[in-house]
Amino acid sequence: MKHARTSLLLAASVSALAAASSGALADTLGDDVETITVTSSALSVERDSVTGSVDVLDRDDLIRDLSSNIAQTLERLPGVSTTFFGPASGRPVIRGLGSERVRVLINGLDGIDASSSSPDHAVAVDVLGSTGVEVLRGPAAIGFGGGAIGGVVNVFDGRIPETMPDNPVFGEVYLGATSGNEGREGFARAGFVWGQLVAQGEFQRRQADAYDIPGFAESARLRAMEEHDHDGHDDDHDDHDDHDDHEGEEEAFGFAPDTDYEFESGSVGASIVGQWGFVGVGFKRTEAEYGIPGHDHARHGHDDHDDDDHDDGHDDDHDEVAPRLVMEQTRVDLRGEIALDGFFNRVRWSLAYADYVHAEVEGDEQTIFDKEGFEARVELRHGHGSQRQGAWGASAFTQDFEAVGDEAFIEAVTTQDFGVFATERWDFDSWGVEIGARADTRELTAQRGNRRFNSVSASGALFLRPAEGWFLAGTLSRSERAPSDVEMFADGPHLATQAYEIGNLDLSTEIAWSLEGTARYSAANGLSAEAAVFYADYDGFIELFPTGAEEDGLPVLEFRQEDARLYGFEARISAPLFAMSGFDFTGEASVDYVRGEIDSGGNLPRISPMSGTLSVTADNGPLSLRTEARFVAEQTRVFETELPTDGYTLLNADARWRPFAQRDLQIIFAVRNITDEEARIHSSFLKDFIPLPGRNVRLALAARF
Repeated sequence: MKHARTSLLLAASVSALAAASSGALADTLGDDVETITVTSSALSVERDSVTGSVDVLDRDDLIRDLSSNIAQTLERLPGVSTTFFGPASGRPVIRGLGSERVRVLINGLDGIDASSSSPDHAVAVDVLGSTGVEVLRGPAAIGFGGGAIGGVVNVFDGRIPETMPDNPVFGEVYLGATSGNEGREGFARAGFVWGQLVAQGEFQRRQADAYDIPGFAESARLRAMEEHDHDGHDDDHDDHDDHDDHEGEEEAFGFAPDTDYEFESGSVGASIVGQWGFVGVGFKRTEAEYGIPGHDHARHGHDDHDDDDHDDGHDDDHDEVAPRLVMEQTRVDLRGEIALDGFFNRVRWSLAYADYVHAEVEGDEQTIFDKEGFEARVELRHGHGSQRQGAWGASAFTQDFEAVGDEAFIEAVTTQDFGVFATERWDFDSWGVEIGARADTRELTAQRGNRRFNSVSASGALFLRPAEGWFLAGTLSRSERAPSDVEMFADGPHLATQAYEIGNLDLSTEIAWSLEGTARYSAANGLSAEAAVFYADYDGFIELFPTGAEEDGLPVLEFRQEDARLYGFEARISAPLFAMSGFDFTGEASVDYVRGEIDSGGNLPRISPMSGTLSVTADNGPLSLRTEARFVAEQTRVFETELPTDGYTLLNADARWRPFAQRDLQIIFAVRNITDEEARIHSSFLKDFIPLPGRNVRLALAARF
């Protein structure tokens, strides 16, 4: 019933907003519609003409919606969720797909971290210093290979200057604080111009204690199960011994244990910039330390926490055994673009090298995850007009990944990828065609053997502009993804998933046939609407399935393949509503839904339920006020090892004030989860161990010069 009521409420909200905007259409202001180019695409195409679903966020969007990690910052977008392993670690989930099926890129290249191998590993992306983010869903991401079978999140960090700044000396400062976790964050960037040389440096730091929650850390369902297990305890069930040993201990209440974090990074970058293009280099160093929530629950049962512990999220006895992750990454990038004469009018290349290592420390036990990788990408683009354009390119990637220690669940593996791709687009104003193809080779080498995979992906789209402001597109694609190192060579206890994971050397490539339809409408008065429906049929979907056995007190899960399908829709409308007291009021509503089914019966794991957002913004120039309600339905269609998840509604509000017309200075005041609602994300492995943060107030100042 909750699901039905939420669906009706979201549908009514979208309908009401559309009706309210119909009167605004009669009073067209005649302003130019803003055009946004999607730079993640191999083609220089405006967002409203992309044949797939895409979102583009600029620097101001990111600062206004800033959260503790990249996935939570993007969760307002339709079809986007998060793995949420606490505030320090969260990877984007797009249309029910995450991990190895969604690529998180930095300026078009891999982050070269360990985030895709486990949900408790943080993404090495700094949203606080990013200049923009583009999110590509489904077939729109085909140019980035099989690892993007679900989508792409491309983060632009601005570390390497690509254009000449307006001022010879430039910079930016951000200072922020949050109440619910006593968080502090700061960012500074400064640079200068000397002839054609543009150089800059930046530094950022953010830290927080364990965050407040409105009740128990564990869900009511989990606590009821544990109480039932305790009441029916059998001496033969050794897996409940820890629970009995901690009988009478108090569960964590009012705060989420082990959710503190500390991140710090610094970088320098320089470019030579001219009318011919640019070439530049950047260097970055990242260090982090954070708690791993839920990790010790799987290994040791429950630990004591009393009210006095809330100051730092730990008690004195727990400090020695609380799990911690300590991470370091050094990254070097080289990037450039040069204008050419001839059939190809532009060449763009990028290279990245990174040395990544983190240690998971728990008492006297320690596990080291070490990854060293390199990726290169080059694109040749052609098309001097809008009627035809295209891009041909190649990419190469290699990495060595190894885990050593008490909880090492994968042996040393070398991954080598190579791919070539081509995309062509013919645009005849009222209609057009876009085609793309990519061929990839992956070779995985480890002590237990090596495998080589060849894969081919292709897509074709037909688009129409039947009337002014309208864009319609239909896309058919075939995507193929080779198995990852973890999916093939895992063999050990993985406490992030609370299972003993076993890889499968006999895995084949995962093939998806997808259909997507997209419709957009935009008007000069500011009304815009977009909807997308999608269906994907997977041949050999790779997932962890229970075997029924136990190892080291953990259930054994094995990677194997099943045919599956995912389908759903996304819709969004934004429209001017009315003017009052000098403020222009704008409304926005969105809704998304995805369903994941296994052909032989059952549901895919961690599929997000229907969700939506309804917001109203009042703007008078210097001051912008926004109120927002985010609805998430309950999820009862669950995988065989999952518990259902209750629905929730989060109320948020923020204010952005620019006090000086001639200076780029803004002050942000935001409150999230105003009603202190308990909210649990179904796509998270930790949904029954920690909820989302409770009420939280953020105050921030941002200035650019």
